[in-house]
Amino acid sequence: MNRNFSKNLASFSGPDQARLLLDGNWGLEKESQRITNSGDLALTGHPAVFGNKLTNPHITTDFAESQIELITPPFRNIEDTYRALETLQAEVEAGIGPELLWPLSMPPRLPAEEDIPIAVFPDTLEGREKAVYRRGLALRYGKKMQMISGIHYNFSFGPEMMDYLFRVFGKGRSKRDFADELYFAVARNFFRYRWLLIYLFGASPSVDVSYDSVIANQLRAVAACCPGQFAESFHTMMDYPRYTTSLRVSSFGYAGPVPENGGISSYLKSLADYIKVLRGLLGTKSQTHSKLGIYQKGVQMQLNDNVLQKESEFYSPIRPKQILNSGETQLEAIEQRGVKYLEVRILDLNPFESLGINMEELYFLQVFMLFCLFETGGPLSKAEYDQANRNHQLVSLLGRRPGLKLFDFRQGPILLQDWGRQLFFKLGQIADLLDKAVGAGQYQASVNAEFQKINDISLLPSARIQREMEQGHLSFLEFGLHRAAVHRGESHRVMTQTV
Repeated sequence: MNRNFSKNLASFSGPDQARLLLDGNWGLEKESQRITNSGDLALTGHPAVFGNKLTNPHITTDFAESQIELITPPFRNIEDTYRALETLQAEVEAGIGPELLWPLSMPPRLPAEEDIPIAVFPDTLEGREKAVYRRGLALRYGKKMQMISGIHYNFSFGPEMMDYLFRVFGKGRSKRDFADELYFAVARNFFRYRWLLIYLFGASPSVDVSYDSVIANQLRAVAACCPGQFAESFHTMMDYPRYTTSLRVSSFGYAGPVPENGGISSYLKSLADYIKVLRGLLGTKSQTHSKLGIYQKGVQMQLNDNVLQKESEFYSPIRPKQILNSGETQLEAIEQRGVKYLEVRILDLNPFESLGINMEELYFLQVFMLFCLFETGGPLSKAEYDQANRNHQLVSLLGRRPGLKLFDFRQGPILLQDWGRQLFFKLGQIADLLDKAVGAGQYQASVNAEFQKINDISLLPSARIQREMEQGHLSFLEFGLHRAAVHRGESHRVMTQTV
């Protein structure tokens, strides 16, 4: 692509080219905890009605036995993807009986660590590997942190769109090399600007008291490794209900950073660099993990004592992916056949939506991914990588604080709202092209709705959650139970009307 947003956008100004912007593939993955009507984690097994969790491609478990994961196949439009998720959730709600699906990303009331059941798998080679991997996650990070849930948004360009991009911008490269470079360019811009999605969609400003031990442990870790940052971190956490947008993606949630190792900041430079960095992390022993032991009392507790047990332990906000053949690892597949799609991993469950997300948000994400395609931006320097991560943390923990400043490498320190307005000017131009292509106004409507959150912090889902809790004098648990009951009632009415 050109190093100029306007020129890139102009390449799609004609009606035939604008229609290509709709050519893509979309999929969704949604994690939810099963709970009892008292708000406790359901300690029952994965419902037998859903079959073998190793062979059911659409309804399975994630880390815990209670953690249902719904996986849609990819579709050629986002509306069909949403309907598929709706169908899967209706099937799950019918299959879990009196239990409820917890509507928030941060977990419900959790039992003691030792009483949280890790997902159980059949006694096969694959099943044993999955079980040991989860025991390793529990040993390394604790079970409670692994109980956090969210939504993954999978996106790829369609064949016609990719053919056009290759004809216009792919001179001197093979089509596969061009596609890989294109996806990594999109991923780098996503990495730079992901703070905007955390601000707009962050919906985990609070936690149940049963999660407080995780926060305390993280604060102790910060105090031990970085004494100079401890006072600031402690103060931030004591104030988090006032300003937090997403604890889930903060350093106190699921997305704690992988330690700097082997030039990790270069992992989005190219496919070759991505493979090199991950192989380095997979092949480097960790002193911390080694001390935990691979075996305890004759039971294998980790797959290995390396920095990463396997590549899925690499908690990047966005990951390049490839469809797997039988017996392949994700790293082998992407090395053999290149990038097939991108997986966005920073979306919280929206407790005000029965599916955790709505169509307006999905239209906005479609616009945002095209922005990441059109926006200028070369490789990430180490300094820019670190600053993008700092912006991520600032917005996740302090995103609702008036006067919050981020750092843009082209402009320097800048108010979040000022930077947001600049980005929305470009997002609006893309939405206009999409609306002309479909002959409707849903894309500009989605951009306009999200833009209101730049001007009015009270519209953010994180602010709405805190406001409802405060006005109703509700604890985190009571708020979650209320929303879960509302969603279950809505789903029941929809299923009844359908029948």
